[in-house]
Amino acid sequence: MLTPSPQDLRVALARYADARIEDARRSTDVTARAVEDAAYTLCVMTGTQAVPQALHTADTMLGVRPAVSPALRRTVGAQRDDKLQAV
Repeated sequence: MLTPSPQDLRVALARYADARIEDARRSTDVTARAVEDAAYTLCVMTGTQAVPQALHTADTMLGVRPAVSPALRRTVGAQRDDKLQAV
């Protein structure tokens, strides 16, 4: 596998983030396709088959540490679920 340059990887990550944000704002066939295209590009660049793996691999390749630990994510997610159920 060829290793992408850090700049190319950052551009692909930004493209994926922008596509996800636009799709969340107002989902259309075009925005959904942009998310799929950006996800595919990330997976190819990182040699993975799924977006979560691609994001993790990209962060590793860039030397980025996760902002939130996996344990904290589970705790925050559980609290959010509890709030939704209580409403």
